[in-house]
Amino acid sequence: MGRFLSEEEFSAQFSGFERSAWKLEVRDRYNVPEEAETLHRFLDTGDLGRSKDHARTSPWHRNVTATTRQGKVWQRVRVVSEPLSGYIAWEHAVTRFNIEAGEDIRWLPRSHPSVAELPDLDFWLFDDSWVCVLHFDSDDVPRELERIDGTDEVAPYLRWRDIAWKHAVPHNEFAPQVPGWFDN
Repeated sequence: MGRFLSEEEFSAQFSGFERSAWKLEVRDRYNVPEEAETLHRFLDTGDLGRSKDHARTSPWHRNVTATTRQGKVWQRVRVVSEPLSGYIAWEHAVTRFNIEAGEDIRWLPRSHPSVAELPDLDFWLFDDSWVCVLHFDSDDVPRELERIDGTDEVAPYLRWRDIAWKHAVPHNEFAPQVPGWFDN
């Protein structure tokens, strides 16, 4: 068991890492209050609304752009059920903004055999040397951020990263199955 981080400690890692930030996402839904309005508009109309402007002005995207210019690498794999949940369909639609900022995002269908070798948890791996596990409550709200250090403790996360990355499909090659209601 690692130590729990404050939001400030966790946020600082996104500018403080030296080489790479890699994330595994395994949930079909994230309940993030800041996304609710844009998500609901998208699910109701297919419109991305303010997402387009937000992608160019958000601190997240500005930081990704700035750090990739410094040579830092951002990668993430999203393990998804198909057809996609409404949340993941929205996430797929806005991923292009993350890619424009400099992230390399890939998709891994939950039906792929390699998923059985992965943990059922979300985590960030920084510089191949420490991990932050994201803990969620029963309503999919992120609640705790657990830092894990040490060669032996980090080793399984490196292995999981390698498995997921090897089998994941680059965003521009991933043609997801979307829910039938989404085609309306």
